[in-house]
Amino acid sequence: MVPDLDVVVGLWFGVPWGHMLGHRGLTHSLTFAVALGAVVTALAFRAPQWRGRRLTVWLFLALATASHGVLDAMNNAALGVAFFAPFDATRYFLPWRPIPVSPFAFRFFSARGWMVFQAELLMIWLPTAGIAMLASLARWRQDRPSSR
Repeated sequence: MVPDLDVVVGLWFGVPWGHMLGHRGLTHSLTFAVALGAVVTALAFRAPQWRGRRLTVWLFLALATASHGVLDAMNNAALGVAFFAPFDATRYFLPWRPIPVSPFAFRFFSARGWMVFQAELLMIWLPTAGIAMLASLARWRQDRPSSR
């Protein structure tokens, strides 16, 4: 959800919607995903038990943050995603855009918001939960002591 702070901050400071610092601009870029992953890893995973695993944590966080922009590029909004900001302000959509755009603020709690929630549940959350369950099962099978 961090990439969407651009809406709150942008509206607060009067940043135009399509500006590099506006919605789906810099905070939705791959550069921001890499930087945010690095900052969170450096600040939250400093303890000695994370030594040797920080690169994996950083990669996970960077990919998780980048996935926000990818999913936004798959919805039917009017404004694309500036994947390559700050180096390129071009806005992109993916060719397949099945996800309906979510209404902002309290409008999310409307009939349209409910429809968007259901679509995201079916297209994003259920497949993600399935993948997580398969990964957990694979790890459990790998970590289980052999009966041989």
